[in-house]
Amino acid sequence: MKSALLVLSASLALTGCATVKVAHTDVASGAHSPKAIYIRSYLADDSRFKGNHGHVGEKPIRRSLAPAEYSVALKQELEKMAPALVLKNDEEATTGWLVESNLEWVHGGSPALRATPLGAFGAGRSHVRIHVRVTDLDAANPNSDAKKSLSSGAAKEIAGQSGPVIYEFDLVGGSRLSGLDGQVYAPGLGKAANFDYRNAAERVLMALSVDPHKYGSRTETVIR
Repeated sequence: MKSALLVLSASLALTGCATVKVAHTDVASGAHSPKAIYIRSYLADDSRFKGNHGHVGEKPIRRSLAPAEYSVALKQELEKMAPALVLKNDEEATTGWLVESNLEWVHGGSPALRATPLGAFGAGRSHVRIHVRVTDLDAANPNSDAKKSLSSGAAKEIAGQSGPVIYEFDLVGGSRLSGLDGQVYAPGLGKAANFDYRNAAERVLMALSVDPHKYGSRTETVIR
């Protein structure tokens, strides 16, 4: 009986952890070790921005700042791999990796519902869905929109801002069953979106890193 209770408690603890995971991958090239990383994030016109994001009058402001907030979190994570920079609206990356993110769905949930006993069962939880595309600007990939230059009288296509997409995937997650108490990865009664952006940024780093948790590291020199 005690064993069954321990298993149940462990299961609830695991399912209650707020997190963001890679839900679907379209492209996985195996590319690694970029020399630089440039970041651009945005909310498309059809992106959904719902739930609690502070006072109702503040919601349009929080929506307009969401891409910038997520980009800052993403920069802080990805610069652990290579020098990273958030692009301004009038800036274009010409080398390294370009990491573009579309915040498709940002739902802040409800702190009021998380405060009720039902919060432990998922009431009021937040949701986030982000589509991520990584382009290698240094790899040759002449596209129809590639720039053309004249070299020795002959037209030659160059990649310019174009390049092959080396990774493309969807991130999905949220506060899940963390309830009113919250945790390091969840807000409790605070604003959930801030935590979800950070969790998503960290997951991008984990997804693009080689052995990020150092599982392959050895503590002994002898194979047993």
